[in-house]
Amino acid sequence: MSYTPPTGTAAGLTWQNAQSYTPPAGTAAGLSWVEGMPQARLSLPSVLQAPAIRGGQLTPAALVSVPSVLQPPAIIGGDPPTKSWAVFPSVLQGPALLSVHDFTGLLGDVTTHYVMDLVTPGGLVRVPISSWQATLQTDVACYAQCVIPACAPWVNTINAATEFIVRRRAAMPSGEAIEYEMVRSPLGTASFDRGPLRYTCSISGYSAALTAAEDPPAVYDRQLVGVRSTSVTGASVRARCSIDWLLRPGHRAYLGAQPMVVDYINYYCNGSDMYCDVGSRD
Repeated sequence: MSYTPPTGTAAGLTWQNAQSYTPPAGTAAGLSWVEGMPQARLSLPSVLQAPAIRGGQLTPAALVSVPSVLQPPAIIGGDPPTKSWAVFPSVLQGPALLSVHDFTGLLGDVTTHYVMDLVTPGGLVRVPISSWQATLQTDVACYAQCVIPACAPWVNTINAATEFIVRRRAAMPSGEAIEYEMVRSPLGTASFDRGPLRYTCSISGYSAALTAAEDPPAVYDRQLVGVRSTSVTGASVRARCSIDWLLRPGHRAYLGAQPMVVDYINYYCNGSDMYCDVGSRD
């Protein structure tokens, strides 16, 4: 079912909704509403050009705000599992988009594993791995390593690759799967080891340090779960815990009720165990 919104907004705003609602009248100063909707589509054309910003989502609630055309126009949308912010600062500058989507609460009790793609001139090639480890950190270069078992079929692909990407994959009960990038690194070294029964390759590389933040936005805050051990040395804190889908250095993590700004995360994943060390430095 489609609906015709109020007219008269300076920038122009249109939407379609699959559930009835009564939005307030639009004004030149702005238009906003909070509404329960299973599906929505928003379109905001530019004042001088045809481009539009559009978004579609399955949400229990949505918030939209459009300020005056004499101010930087913006669309702000939010709901419990998804938060997004789109800003068009002016007609003379490029648009900026920031989207934060915490999907982890919707996964439920699912089994996850890790997959690796090689970035080659011909595109991405998925290659099996038996283990991987990485250190992501602020102010110092990051490091990642993967071990490729039975690598004979992949030798040419490995030699042609420029980067590798480790993703976390979860299969949903519906049969669909979600994959999320955990580590991306240039492929700096490929070491081939051949024995009587095994032929493996270890690939590794270094990438630029991540950006530090003294006071990260609260939207990135994560609670550490599955804590196995903690270590405190002066102002430095380290916690060994379960791997978090979204936590990265430069974010804030909570160890119980105690917050800390994360300076590094060490990931350890092999055939028998998966965990990480999350820490802050002095």
